[in-house]
Amino acid sequence: MSTQRLASNVGQICRIALPSYPGSGATWYVDGANGAVRVCLEESQATLAQRRDGSQVFSVIGEVAGDYELRFVLKRAWEREVRNSRRVVLQVRSLGGQSRAN
Repeated sequence: MSTQRLASNVGQICRIALPSYPGSGATWYVDGANGAVRVCLEESQATLAQRRDGSQVFSVIGEVAGDYELRFVLKRAWEREVRNSRRVVLQVRSLGGQSRAN
């Protein structure tokens, strides 16, 4: 599982683009989000160079200062098998620079 590290201020939008393969029926789901971090799917788009490949773009917004771990899993909704996963470690800072440890 690969890990991506992000840092932002409270309320700042971070974007994460994850590769997807629309014809496979698999999609990315977020696992491990809590009330202090909002995760929303912004768009799914096909890559122009390779029509079968694409990406799903998520916006991530930290509402409370602290360190958070999110896990994105790529799978088909009707299957249990996880095809791929990504770990995202998000450090959210308050405007004063202090953070709350989780």
